[in-house]
Amino acid sequence: MGTRFFRYVRDPRVPLWRRLAGLFAVIYFVVPVDALPDFLPILGWLDDVGVLSAAAFFMVREVQRYQLDVSAWPTPVAPGEANRAGTPPLRDR
Repeated sequence: MGTRFFRYVRDPRVPLWRRLAGLFAVIYFVVPVDALPDFLPILGWLDDVGVLSAAAFFMVREVQRYQLDVSAWPTPVAPGEANRAGTPPLRDR
């Protein structure tokens, strides 16, 4: 799940707002301006927990639905194969 998450976040085909949904929730948690102020004993904390849990459920669902296009990722170069990148290895520069 962790590897899939990082591929999801780095995929340019995924809209930016979907990739940043978790970050927006953390910013909402950290910034002191909330829908319900935190100095209210229970309600002030419940809205923060609600936003964080909703963002976590959203991100988990999105990453699980994410279909990786395997053909878009480069294949690793086996040892002994010629360098296919077009640049010489560091030892030959």
